[in-house]
Amino acid sequence: MSTDADLQQTVNHQQAPASDEPNAAQLAALAGEFIATIETLTARGLHDEAEALARQMVTLVPTEGFGWKTLAYAHLRRGNLLGAREPLRQCATLLPPDAELARHLQAATAMHEGLLLDRSGRYAEAGKQYQMVLQAYPNHPDASHRLGVVALRLSQPEAAIPLLETALGANPGNGQYWANYVDALIQSGQLKAAWIALEMGQQHGMTGPVAENLISLMSTLSNDTDARLQRLRRFVTAPRGPAAQQPKPKLTPAESAKTSGQPNQEVIAEPPRQHLEDAVALFNARRFNEAEARARALVEAFPQHPLGWKVLGISLYNLGRYAEAVKPMATARELSPRDSQVLHISATVLEGTGKHEEAERACREFLEVSPNNPEALRILSIILMSLTRLDEAEQACLQALQGMPESALVPTTLGTVYMKQGRLAEASAQYRRAIELDPSRDLNWSNLLFSLTHSEELDPVALFAEHRRFGKHFETPLKPNWPKHANKKDPERPLRVGFISGDFRRHAVASFFEPVLQHLARDASLSLYAYSNTPGSDEVTERMRRQFVGWHNICQVGSDIVAGLIRADGIDILIDLAGHTAENRLVVMAYKPAPLQASWIGHPGTTGMSAVDYFMADRFWVPSERYSSQFTEKIARLPALAPFLPEREAPPVNLLPALHKGYVTFGSFNRLDKLHREVVALWSQLLRALPTSRMLIGAMPTDGSATGRLAGWFAEEGIARDRLDFRPRGTVPVFLQQHHHVDICLDTLPFGGLTTALQSLWMGVPTLTLPGPTVPGRSGATAMGHAGLEEYVAIDEQDFVRRGIAAAADLPALATLRAGMRERCMQSPMFRPEMIAAGASEALRVMWRRWCNGLPAESFDVYDAARTDERSAGSPVVADAHGNS
Repeated sequence: MSTDADLQQTVNHQQAPASDEPNAAQLAALAGEFIATIETLTARGLHDEAEALARQMVTLVPTEGFGWKTLAYAHLRRGNLLGAREPLRQCATLLPPDAELARHLQAATAMHEGLLLDRSGRYAEAGKQYQMVLQAYPNHPDASHRLGVVALRLSQPEAAIPLLETALGANPGNGQYWANYVDALIQSGQLKAAWIALEMGQQHGMTGPVAENLISLMSTLSNDTDARLQRLRRFVTAPRGPAAQQPKPKLTPAESAKTSGQPNQEVIAEPPRQHLEDAVALFNARRFNEAEARARALVEAFPQHPLGWKVLGISLYNLGRYAEAVKPMATARELSPRDSQVLHISATVLEGTGKHEEAERACREFLEVSPNNPEALRILSIILMSLTRLDEAEQACLQALQGMPESALVPTTLGTVYMKQGRLAEASAQYRRAIELDPSRDLNWSNLLFSLTHSEELDPVALFAEHRRFGKHFETPLKPNWPKHANKKDPERPLRVGFISGDFRRHAVASFFEPVLQHLARDASLSLYAYSNTPGSDEVTERMRRQFVGWHNICQVGSDIVAGLIRADGIDILIDLAGHTAENRLVVMAYKPAPLQASWIGHPGTTGMSAVDYFMADRFWVPSERYSSQFTEKIARLPALAPFLPEREAPPVNLLPALHKGYVTFGSFNRLDKLHREVVALWSQLLRALPTSRMLIGAMPTDGSATGRLAGWFAEEGIARDRLDFRPRGTVPVFLQQHHHVDICLDTLPFGGLTTALQSLWMGVPTLTLPGPTVPGRSGATAMGHAGLEEYVAIDEQDFVRRGIAAAADLPALATLRAGMRERCMQSPMFRPEMIAAGASEALRVMWRRWCNGLPAESFDVYDAARTDERSAGSPVVADAHGNS
């Protein structure tokens, strides 16, 4: 159940051939899909999603004005005139004249010009620009504030006061607004009002040196009591959260009264040397939590010194808290722009939080500071992969390889580039090289195994042997020390169940696991614990965290320590949700920290370890002994292997496109690494049998790097280029919208698509599939089987073509199927998380009863086990080759 992010990556431009670039018709079609999806999201009030899609649209189709207009209005909704300026300028060039947009552009330009004049000391001219903004937006907070500051610069405090009050009315949480408001009151002689405003401002986050300067100034101007001063100073020294950690603003005359007496000068205080050395020593000792605490104290006391921000950001990075590290690293980068280590970690955390364009800028700055640095080139390669500029990624990584020929990290990254390009043999060779260089790093092995599951060159027996080699390598030294578990053998007591994963975030695995987690968390017979190896966090992480009794962040924590933590929590059953995919912690399982261990959802294959007792699947995914013999684990068959919930931004199902186009369009949205020559040959048999049919292939790299190779393979099979429609990889809404052009999807082999098949079903499109000899090849058959569409499951290549012809020949039936597909989906167990949660809970109980009764793990079907539970005293009936008792 993998996605494009399933390969572990440890964190010279080459132009794509002109013939591989999207043509005008393709760009127009892509723009149409963007527009339709953005309009759907906007109509539903999903403005953040629409904005994210517009950002991708202006990158892929920069000459289409609709995306720029969407971005402009997104900034305007937030009152961000400066952010809206560039999108508005693009609109003026690309769209017909629009009076409203012109008014917005005039105001945004005035704001921009005002700031430039302000910074150069031309305050009166700047004030005129801000007044132009206020003519368009009478209560705009930033314009009101800036005009008020201009009045202060020109010694007109009475004029400044109402302007600053307007700004505060719109944004009372802005500490800088309060500071200048207090300053205006002081300059106008309203000291009593200034004291009140100062106290209110501090309650709204105005703290630190700015507040200290104002307090000192006011104490020299009034005879107020010491009690008031002490009360105010408590705000200055009180601990403050992230919201208060803002760059120091420009000083107005009052704020600089205790410095040089000149405006716009800042004083950078130097922290005691011992404080700096202590923070660095804690970091170097890998005591990252303590280093974080010490660094926070440093940035509170000395916000203009770069070292505190640097230690804070890198400590958070090493704790796997990437999202929290972004702001400290940005501040460190601003204060110390030539620090290569800061640029290195900045690029890494930005990439880890999905800010790929910003990551590229940081990484290229890293290369400016340290030309041809091989680690910078390797990180750049990872970033370019995320941007689907695969040719450039390959070139960067090959350069890195020249500089670090003996580093295992570079072949790991290069192997991932080759995987994403669909060059499986070359990818596997690089992963084997990484293992040779560093056999102790388990993720080198997992990458190799993941790549081999996609290969047609390896038969099931050889593939299983490769997985067993991993298990033996990591288990052999640990097995003699496996603990004797003292968990209480009460078959009916509440169970402590642990889940270990690197995908507690917005990810395909989470989209399957979160729906069932919500039901499991309400099961009184279970207490759930999470062991998160997830770098960073997002809204999905926070939602999932609330479902667990215990949550442990295990990023950068040694496997032996994690195993000890699991034992200390008294976990009865530990479940891996990754298998051999990115961020997995299978070596923790090799310590056997829980009496029972299982693998579920993350990967369609064995872990290769005897320490893992069960693999949780269903009757379609692992239907017989032919497949279960490819596992070291015993098979626990649930009602369905995992639930799938549709995307909330999914557009509605449209009418069958073949009815108005006059021809059938086949489609594929699978990862590029699944599209081999043999897959193209099979699809081409069907396309040759239906000469008027066409093929749409989505999820392609945006740089066009693979289009020529795929088109060449089709050409060798007699399929002309004009019958193929290549669509670049897009966000989920765009990807779903592209199904409006597809009648039937075609599956890949030997590694099929599960998430893509289920998403296609929700969009009304069935997937024609040919199950392979291994479990990864049964994903399409699993989705179609649960939906009751066995007629789309072929038994061989000739049958695949025959079934495709039959489906294309009966358009009325295909149209009826499409119209009723969502209702069909909702009847499938895979779309019913409550059913799967009940089955999973019962399966865990069956496993536990067997262990309590001293019985070894054995394959079972949860329904059969439940029916025979009473007469078997808790020992389930073992399913036969077809899952029947």
